[in-house]
Amino acid sequence: MAVKNKPGEYPVSLRVKKGDEVEVISGKDRGKRGHIIRALPGINMVMIEGINLITKHQKAQATGRQGRTGVQEVQQGGRIKKPAPMFAAKVMLVCPQCHRPTRIGYAYHTGENKPARRKYRICKHPDCGKAID
Repeated sequence: MAVKNKPGEYPVSLRVKKGDEVEVISGKDRGKRGHIIRALPGINMVMIEGINLITKHQKAQATGRQGRTGVQEVQQGGRIKKPAPMFAAKVMLVCPQCHRPTRIGYAYHTGENKPARRKYRICKHPDCGKAID
């Protein structure tokens, strides 16, 4: 019997990973590309460098660590721009071989004299179809 998610709970499987290059397909940053800096599978979201930036107003505060000179380090205050999470469904993986946004397929590689199979991602473009990882 398959395990179902509770109401309001998101699936925990993402097709993209940290370090993948993705293109945003909807929203204010549509068409922009960037690399995933953090994947959050529990809430079905990803954080992409330079995309979906928010401005946080932050006070200067002591970090509690001492620097090289023995003086406590101070975290700078002001308006800080940082990426916010966005839904994984709003991004599409960019194939490293053909450099186009693509859907993701899966294939299995069976080693010689080994019963174990290794699952890997493939590009779904008909003229590419190469392994992504």
